[in-house]
Amino acid sequence: MRILFGVFDWGLGHATRDIPLITELLRENDVHVLSTGPALELLQGHFGEKCTYHDVPSIYPPYTRTRLFKVKFSVSMPRMMRTLRRARRRSRRIIRAGFDLVISDCRYDVYDRSDNSFLINHQLRFKTPVGAERVFEKWLATRMRRYRCVFVPDYAEKDLTGVLSHDLRYIPKEKVKHIGILSRLRKRRLPQNVDYFISLSGPEPQRTVLEQRILTQAAKLAGKIVIAGGKPNGEPKCAGANVEYYSFLDAGRQEEVMNRAKFIITRSGYTTIMELAELGKKNVLLLPTPGQTEQEYLADYYEEQKYFHHVSQYRLRLPRDIEAARRFQGFEPPWQTQESVARFMEVLHS
Repeated sequence: MRILFGVFDWGLGHATRDIPLITELLRENDVHVLSTGPALELLQGHFGEKCTYHDVPSIYPPYTRTRLFKVKFSVSMPRMMRTLRRARRRSRRIIRAGFDLVISDCRYDVYDRSDNSFLINHQLRFKTPVGAERVFEKWLATRMRRYRCVFVPDYAEKDLTGVLSHDLRYIPKEKVKHIGILSRLRKRRLPQNVDYFISLSGPEPQRTVLEQRILTQAAKLAGKIVIAGGKPNGEPKCAGANVEYYSFLDAGRQEEVMNRAKFIITRSGYTTIMELAELGKKNVLLLPTPGQTEQEYLADYYEEQKYFHHVSQYRLRLPRDIEAARRFQGFEPPWQTQESVARFMEVLHS
């Protein structure tokens, strides 16, 4: 079959979690990838000539260097809707070339007919910065009608997304397929010889703000520290005698370092959480992106469930916060990525 796979580009999380699905689809199909920016670059680097690529910018990201995200989000709504319509016009021209299936990971501009279009999304209810959750959930439900079903990379029970994809008011239950976590990483038996692995990820400018805070505090930690900068085209930095700084780690290298790490410091982006669950990591400190309401909600939810500890990057004190995080239990998934991919393919071909 000829398949178009749209990938959201706010950060690299959507691109990395889609790698197992695209890998499976490539076994017997012609796969076209639609994305933009670093997310598209990552997928091009991973799959090379196995896929055909389409660079289509998506919705405008309302991020800001300050903590005034709620204000920025509100005033950015007209621009966000305008850029969504522009993205739809460009995506539609590509889709008109003809595809058997159209799959979208959170790209609401990527859909064809309701019988051959599928959505991947773990956030079926917005945690809005303005408190209008019901209004946004209704809006999201209208977008779901364009898709045959919605794949949620989580579990129906013992879940990782909480209210984001459970107990929905406006989306029919039979349309939602909880398939389980998706991760490009695999658990490996390796020596635990990295004391701290620190991942700097997510959209700018907050990625750089976190990097500056981490680099000023890393010297207070004893032991071997590995930092991944989260910038595929970034420059390496000298961060200290016991610190290895990489502007970016490819999938194989990141899998190795995370398996070797005794302790992990990272954002609370959902793809990262799925990677932690896949690898069975318990000693974790989460630093949600300020103003990104989904990450803030997930961090609070994991704190409540005693899975992982979190702290605001503005109040970060590494020695203190690491000690507090060691008291949490982690999350043990009912099944892992291999089974999740099988469930995805089963629904796709049903």
